[in-house]
Parts: sequence; C-alpha cells; structure tokens
Amino acid sequence: MDEFLEKIEQHRDEFFRFIKRNVWDTGVAEDVFSQGVLAAYENRAKYTPGSNFRAWMYRILMNKCYVANRETGRAFQSLDHPDAKDAPAENTDDFGDLVSDPKAVLEECGDEIFRAFRGLSTAQRSCIMLRGIEKFSYQEIAEIMEIPVGTVMTHLARGRKKLRSELTDYARESGVIRSFPSTRIEPTRETGEG
Repeated sequence: MDEFLEKIEQHRDEFFRFIKRNVWDTGVAEDVFSQGVLAAYENRAKYTPGSNFRAWMYRILMNKCYVANRETGRAFQSLDHPDAKDAPAENTDDFGDLVSDPKAVLEECGDEIFRAFRGLSTAQRSCIMLRGIEKFSYQEIAEIMEIPVGTVMTHLARGRKKLRSELTDYARESGVIRSFPSTRIEPTRETGEG
C-alpha cells in the first residue's frame, strides 16, 4: 500500500470522528470523508514529508466540512472574526473545565451536549475539538485553521464559556459535576471597642 494511504488509514477513525462532529448533516459525513481523502491524495505532492501529516489533513477535512455545511444551508461564519455577540456567562461556578475531555463527556451525556456544540460557532467548535479531542497544540490549531494563535485562544475561551453556560445545570443533574456549597466568605465587623 502507498505510504500516503497508510497514513490516512492510520488516522482514519479520528478523521471520520472529526467530520461527524463538524458537519450539520451527519448523513453526508462519509461523502465529506471521501472528498477529503481524494483531495488530499490529489494534492499529496504539496505535503512536505516529515511535517505534521495530521495537521495538514485536518486542514483539508475542515475545509470540506465548511463546504458541506454551506451546501446544507447553514450560515457560514468567517474564522477571522470572533463572535461579537457572545455574552458573558452568568454562571461563574468554579467546577473545572467541562470540555477538557469532551470525548468522555460526549460519551457519557446525550443530545444536550450535541445541541450545545451545535450552538457554537464553527470556529469555536473546531478549536475545542482540535484541542480537547485531537490534542493539537495552540500553534498546530492556528496552522490548521490558518488563523493567529491569539484568535485560537479567543475561540477556545469563548466556546468553553458558552458550553459552561449552556451545560452547567444539565451536568449537575446528570452527576457529571457536583454542586458545591457556597464558599463565599462574609465580611466581619470589627468593633474595636473594648
């Protein structure tokens, strides 16, 4: 088997998983995967041996996902502009990063997680999945998405905040996180009188 095809086969499951989580119509995931593999194979001369194959392939697959989403009538959002409409999260409980291991959370939870992820912008969802699930560094994500590292960090922070806001109550009810009693310390009065 061709060495290039062996690399694709080696990462096939993670590539397909990424596509399924990024296309709005999961029925087209196999088509998107096939189109991505075909595009990669046709452009294999552009791949620099010894460089990060996964990052190169993710860039191709991500572009195919964008095309598929546009074709299904979803609004395309530019990666260059962070969401200006993201409101600060009302719930600021410190329970850790709910999306630090989204794969485990997604496996444990149900449709609520799927709906919350669909509510993220394309850039936020892609950054979160590339970082949390596929374990790419910020720099690698920036290269894959062709955006500055600072923008990657902005998308991650805003996406995580939005997920926390949307999923905190569900996570508590499901036992994924537990409620902590208030740790607020009330100020005391010092009278200074004896």
